[in-house]
Order: sequence, then C-alpha cells, then structure tokens
Amino acid sequence: MKTKFRIIFLINLFLLIFSCQKKENIENGNRVKQLLNNFDLSLSKDNHKEKELDTISLYLLKQENDSIIRNLLFKVANKYYELNENDKYLKLTKKVTELALKQKDTSHIAKSLCFMGEYYEKNAQLDSSFSYYSQSEKLYRNLKDTLNSGRTALYKAGVIFDSGNFTESEIGAINALKLLSKTNNTRLVYESYNLLALSLKELNNFEESLKYFDLALNQLQRLENEDYTKAKLIKSRISCFNNIGRVYEKQKNYKEAILYYEKGLALQDLKLNYPKSYAMLLDNMAYSKMKEGDYKDIDKLLFESLKISDSMDIAQGIVSSKINIGEYYLYKNDTIKALSYITEGFKLAKKIEAGPFIIRSLKLLTENDSKNKIYYSNLYIKVNDSIQSVERITRNKFARIAYETDQIEEKNEILSKKNTKIILGSGIVIILLGGVFALYRLKSKNKELLFIKEQQEANEKIYQLMLAQQSETEQARNEERNRIAMELHDGIINSVFTTRFNLIQLESSSQNKKQELINELEKTEQEIRRVSHDLTQNLLFEDKSFPEILTTLVDSQQNQYNTKFDLSVDKYIDWSAVRSANKIHIYRIIQEAIQNSNKYSQAKRCFIMLLKTGDKITIRIWDNGIGFNPEKVKYGIGLKNIKDRTKILQGELKITSSSENGTTLEIVF
Repeated sequence: MKTKFRIIFLINLFLLIFSCQKKENIENGNRVKQLLNNFDLSLSKDNHKEKELDTISLYLLKQENDSIIRNLLFKVANKYYELNENDKYLKLTKKVTELALKQKDTSHIAKSLCFMGEYYEKNAQLDSSFSYYSQSEKLYRNLKDTLNSGRTALYKAGVIFDSGNFTESEIGAINALKLLSKTNNTRLVYESYNLLALSLKELNNFEESLKYFDLALNQLQRLENEDYTKAKLIKSRISCFNNIGRVYEKQKNYKEAILYYEKGLALQDLKLNYPKSYAMLLDNMAYSKMKEGDYKDIDKLLFESLKISDSMDIAQGIVSSKINIGEYYLYKNDTIKALSYITEGFKLAKKIEAGPFIIRSLKLLTENDSKNKIYYSNLYIKVNDSIQSVERITRNKFARIAYETDQIEEKNEILSKKNTKIILGSGIVIILLGGVFALYRLKSKNKELLFIKEQQEANEKIYQLMLAQQSETEQARNEERNRIAMELHDGIINSVFTTRFNLIQLESSSQNKKQELINELEKTEQEIRRVSHDLTQNLLFEDKSFPEILTTLVDSQQNQYNTKFDLSVDKYIDWSAVRSANKIHIYRIIQEAIQNSNKYSQAKRCFIMLLKTGDKITIRIWDNGIGFNPEKVKYGIGLKNIKDRTKILQGELKITSSSENGTTLEIVF
C-alpha cells in the first residue's frame, strides 16, 4: 500500500510540473520549485526503492538547471550510495558535475568532485579517489569554505592512511584538524582525532596516539549531548575502544588492552546488533589474554569469534581468528593443529591480499614449521620486500598526483570573469605603472651604486695614505735602528776593545783579578756586537701594522643580531713580503665579507682567520648564520668585487653555505 500511494504521489507531482511551461507566470514556477524542495526523498523498505530513485532522477534531470534541482540530485545520488548502487551513483554525480559546470557553480563542482572521490574510495581505487578529493579541496579553498576544505582534507588523509603511508596521513589529519577546529562540526573533529590517533599508532608513537584517542572519546561525549544518532555513536565507541586496546597490545600492556576490549564488549546489545564488531573485540580480547598467560576459556572465545566471522563471511575476521587459534595451539604445544590453522589463515590472507596477516602468519610458520622452514623464510623475505616496494610506489604515486593536481589548470572556468576590456585595460595600466616604477628603481639603484663606488674609492685613498704613513714611520724606525747600531759598533765597541787591550798590557800583582776584568770586557764587547748586528739585520722586526688595521676593522663591527666577531692572524705570515696593493685587496675582501655577514647571515658568531700554509696565505671567514644557496644566489656587486680581487691576487675562491653549517668563504693565494 505504501508503494502504491508513493507512486500516485509521484504521478501527481509530475503532472503538476509538466503543466508548467516556460510561458506560464513566475508564481506557478516558484510553486513547483517549492514543492520540489519540500519533496521527501526518504525511501520505503521494499523492492521498489531503486525504481523510485530512477524515476525521481529522470524527472529532476528534465527540469531547469538551478541550484535547487542540483541539490535534490545530490540527495538522490546519496540514496544510490546507501543502496550500494555504485554505478548509478557515479553516473548521476558526473551528470550533476556537467550541470554545475554549465552554470559555473564552483560550490557544486567541488561537491560533485568530492562525491566521485567517495565512489573511488569505496571501490578501493585510492589514486583516483585522492585525485578527486584534491581537486575538490582546491576549489573549496578558493571559496574560503573552511568546513568543506577541512572535510576533503580529512578524506584525503584517510585515503593516504588506507594506502599505508602513515607519516603523510598524520600530516594530512593535522592539516584537516586545523581547519575543522574552527567549525562547529563535532563529528568531523572526532574523525580527525581518530585518524590522527590511528596514524600515530601505526607509527608506534603510542603515547601521542592514546592522547588523541582520549580527545576522540571526548568528542563522542559531545555528540551524545548534541543528540547524535545513537547507533553511530555505539559504532564509534566500539572503534575507539578496540583501537585503544590495540595500542596497549602493541605496547605489550595486555592488562590495559583487555580492559578496553571489555569496555567495548559491555556496550548494550553488542552481540545482537553489531555481531561483526562483537567478533572482532572477542578475538582481540582472547589474543591479549593469551599473551597475558590467561588461557582459561581462550579456545571458546576464539572459536566463537571464528564462528561469527565465518557465518557473516568476514574474511579478515576469519584470517585473524585462525592465526590466533594457531598461536593458541602453539602455547598448548599442539604443533600439528597450530600449523594447520596458521596455514589456513595464511592462504586466506594471501587470497584477500591482507599484507599484515600474511607477514604474521609467515613469521609463525618460519619459526615453527621445521620441515618447511627454509621455504617459508624465503617467502617471508620476498613478501616483506614486496610490501615495502608497494608502499614506496604508492607513496610516490600520491606525491605525484598531488603535484599534478596543483599544476594542471582547471578544465572549466570556475569563477565568473569580469569584462575582458576592463581586465585588459587594467593589465596595461599595471604594466605601465610597473615600467615607470622599474625605471625609477633602476635610477635610484644606479645612484646608490655610484655613491658606494665613490665611497670605496675614498676609503681606498685613505687606506693608501695610512699605509704610506705606516711605511714612512717604519722607514724612520729602521733608519734610527741602523744609526744606533752604527754608534754601538763604531763607538762603544772600539772603546771597549781599547780598554781591554790596555788592560792586557797593564802589569798587575793580581793576575787573576786582571784576567777576570779582561774576560768581562770581552763578554761586554761580544754582547754589544750581537745587539748591533741584530739591529742592523732587523731580526726582531715584526710587522704589526696590517694586523692592527684588521683588528680595528673587526672590533668596530656591530649589527642587530649581536654577532660576535673574532680575528686570528697567523704570526708566521711575513707581511713585509706582501705588496701594499695586495694588502688593500685583502682588507677589502674581509671588509665586504663582514658586511655581507652583518646584512644577511643573522649569525651569532663570525670568525676571520688568516693562515700561512706553505708558501701561500689562506683567508677563511666563517659564520653560523642561516646560509644561502651559492649556485642559485645572484652575484651582486659585493660578491663580484670579492671574486675580482681574488683574481688580482691570483688566488682561488671557494664559497660553501647551508642552513645547518652556516657560510664559509675561503681564499688561497
């Protein structure tokens, strides 16, 4: 009877709508739209549900292409999804995409792309699903739709998790959570916490995983206060309790794991209404008890779980139970039964391509089947390598899809464009203004460079005068030193020699005393001669003038980052052998390097070292700043000058830089 009345209602509705022609008044058209908007799409529980949906979708597709019709088509598509009519769901979603593109409705285009992502995710075509979710997310971001941006980001993270890339899944869940936490959608925030906790569990970050599972449970409590659907709440709690138990199980804290499995099993009417979840919790609890050493009734729990999974044809549940039963018999030292169940579990796991169960069963067979140990060991290595290879390929595939999604231009116009003439005119004005600004900047830059050049030339003249003054001072010092040496040699030495000679000729009653005086005078003569020779040869000369100039330069440095500058000059460098012109180049190189460090490096320490290496001098300037890429950096005047001065010195320039090790400039000449 329900079906009969529903069909009559549909017929009356269609008659009313088909009576509305384009020439009829607006009031009648609005009445039709209102009736469509209020039309109840909920379906009766009989064999005519699919036919009803077919009839409704055909009717809606004949109507005017507006947002109301498209929204109703989305509702119809959702009902197809609930009925597992996946092909019709995809076909209708593609049709809605075409309608939305015609009207340039970005919101509905994004929604239809998200629907297609759900379709491919349901059919385990993860790469296609990821691609559609990425396109949808991009459109929602452009629309500044925080809720749906967060939703699609969460769905993307879920796809990545299903592919086994848990690190990227964690990052995706965090990005989704950042968006969804700004909304009032408690359910999506719960799903973000749950996915983040699951990713952390798989990455063995157990402490953080448990923290996010607690946050997920808090969100479920909020949903309960918001009168959220009770059945969905129970399913979510089952999932949380089971996953928390799995975390403790991985930590080998089996007592805590058992407590959470028992919490899940204690939920009302679990066995009756959720037999699949009941079997899963039962199987996991039995495994934890077995690991804890409590074998009481373990076989009953495991076989009960297996029976339920078998009756409902839950392949993964059957595999898990059989492997667990096999492990139970291993504890009971019944190797024959154990290997039988584990082998069955392995074969089924292989059939359904359940990687973790394949690995686990092969490991048990390798350890316990002595007869086929080598075979299973080789197979274990092969399967493990294969799984890792697939994970790497999948990881690269998703990265490539994300890149291509960002690079490909949208196939259709998404946003309404302004008048072409206005855009063109604005572009020309912007280009002209840009050109004027560029010319202004170029002139300003040229003036600045000219000023810098003049300043450098002035500085070089001042430095040349300083060096000339230093040279004159040194020359005067040498002349005075030579004069003193001559006085010592020609005057005092001769006097001492004469005195000594006369003393020798002198007759004395005390021959010993006389000889002592002669010896003393001879020593004095030799000492004066040595001092005179040293002064003449300038062996004690140490040219401190250039290092002092460098010290003054380094000590005067200050910047906003409070960089500490240190100078070290090798005492064995003979600066007298270095031409004045070359000293200027050395000074300028160090000055420019220090200036670059002040401006760009943000360093805490900067060391300037001048070292003697054989017959060469090495200038090494290092700072612990942020570094730069020497290959990509554009050579400015400063670096160009350093390069040119190095060439004049006939030296070799080497620059190494990174964010971790700072920057090192080294010149050897």
